Amino acid sequence: MAQHFLLTSASRDLCAYDIAGWSEEDAFWFFVEQRWGGRDVQTCPSCGAIDSHYFRAKRRQWRCKHCDRCFSVTSGTPFDSRKMSFHKMMLGIALYLSGAKGKSAVQLSREINVNFKTAFAFIGKLRECLLRNRSVEKLTGQVQIDGGHFGGKPRKKNYRNRPDHAAIAGKVEGILNPELKSRRRKRSYAYSKENIERRKKRRIVMVFRDVYPEKGQGARRTIVSVAMSENERDAIELAHRYIGEDAYIWTDENPAYGQLAAWWEHEAVPHSEMFQTPEGVNDNQAESFFSRLRRCEYGTVHRIEPKYLMDLANEMAWREDVRRMSERQKLTDLFCKIMKNGLSRWWRGYFQGHHREMELLML
Repeated sequence: MAQHFLLTSASRDLCAYDIAGWSEEDAFWFFVEQRWGGRDVQTCPSCGAIDSHYFRAKRRQWRCKHCDRCFSVTSGTPFDSRKMSFHKMMLGIALYLSGAKGKSAVQLSREINVNFKTAFAFIGKLRECLLRNRSVEKLTGQVQIDGGHFGGKPRKKNYRNRPDHAAIAGKVEGILNPELKSRRRKRSYAYSKENIERRKKRRIVMVFRDVYPEKGQGARRTIVSVAMSENERDAIELAHRYIGEDAYIWTDENPAYGQLAAWWEHEAVPHSEMFQTPEGVNDNQAESFFSRLRRCEYGTVHRIEPKYLMDLANEMAWREDVRRMSERQKLTDLFCKIMKNGLSRWWRGYFQGHHREMELLML
């Protein structure tokens, strides 16, 4: 039996262990090669001149031969005006990539020995690069769609529940009488204070995944969006935005997807009865994405605010898409997004009060 790629040495071609042994000079020149493709030619971020500019070795800067301005390898990137060393940034990026369920700022701050605020903004900038440079090319072939509820989980009450014999008797009566049981459960759920508070911060993550035609290969590309609810209007709008005309769609039996058959070939699996139809219709790849996002919520970040739910959901979508890449390939892909991003718009000066004002809905 062939070994899984993630268990082979080919997947570990550039790990955090390797980077930990680098010098500051090694990390600096790796940044240079990732930004300009080599060490000999640089692009001035001020005037755009491409040349072999004057290198100031002690300051690790260049002076432009055309506009006479100085610049560094991080000028005009999210790490402009950095305080971290190149070695720590490289190690932080490698550790960020290695986490299957993401990386918490508290853990990263301990692993590379920086302040929590530094690690928090560092991870925020990486998520911004992934989101602002994501691919939204329309999906083709088999596309699976689903929506998942995230955020807004209430705290437990600050007292212990004592046995309520009347409530226990009512519950037993509800079990014996299914009609009474469903009516009581629906009323108590709809009007409970916990549910009202929960709904204020609850959001729906909509996921769109196209699947490899070969059986067992899983999903090829993932696009996510955050909505207030899983409704027909939003589902149709996002489907037209992200799905090509020649695709065919698999969903569950949610009524929000019923009208998709007017534009695409559409089949649904009745989850109240089965996980997969006899013909093979399912939305397992969409559920697979939600399992990774929920593991991130429960085991890594522990709480998701609506304001940054899109950032986190898109990060998990990217992790799903690069799951079969080696560590060096992931690093190269992430650096490509970092260098194209420009200055950080959402995290530059975050702890000086420059916050993103809105949550990102229906992107």
